[in-house]
Amino acid sequence: MPQKPDPRFLAITAHDLRGAVGVLDGATKELTREMPQGNGDAAKLTQMMARSTQRLLLLGDRLSVLAKLMNGADLEMSEPADLTALVKESAQRAFSAHARRNLKLRVEGAPAPMTMNSQAMAGAFSELTALFCSFSQIELVVSVTSDASTIKVTFQSDNPSESVARALRDRSATTQANAGIALAEDVLARHQGSLELSPADSNAAVVLSLPRSR
Repeated sequence: MPQKPDPRFLAITAHDLRGAVGVLDGATKELTREMPQGNGDAAKLTQMMARSTQRLLLLGDRLSVLAKLMNGADLEMSEPADLTALVKESAQRAFSAHARRNLKLRVEGAPAPMTMNSQAMAGAFSELTALFCSFSQIELVVSVTSDASTIKVTFQSDNPSESVARALRDRSATTQANAGIALAEDVLARHQGSLELSPADSNAAVVLSLPRSR
């Protein structure tokens, strides 16, 4: 009988990938510093290399989160952290790798402390940011709000297109959108949270709800 995949293999693969890409990322940054400022072909090439290395680093992060989800015990290794700060850091990293030219990112919200597995939660935020970069036209807004018991993180696109809303709701198809949403839902469920999609008559959005303590 075939054995189930060992989550440790994914974790090792993610570690090796991040190590190799980290060297490439450092070399690309050094090349960018040494190159004269301008909009020539060489500058465009280094910008493309920088974005590609960031995407590969995010892929390594995704593999690490998948390994944790396959081995649920790892998610018990949680620590107190500021969710808003984590959202800002994760969203900015994914935005720099996936955003199209002239698209803007706005992240807003007051500090929101909670106990969580920061690496897994950052992976969920990165996936949703990458997803909404493909939907948004001018600005992607990520907001964090909270009350005494619940923290909500909203990813809001400025695109009201029906096709966008339909893509977010068609959970039967095997797409990048569904893969990102599924990973985020799994991470949220391990933190006793939930994910809701926006109504059909509004701009594309997802709202993540999390308890302050668990």
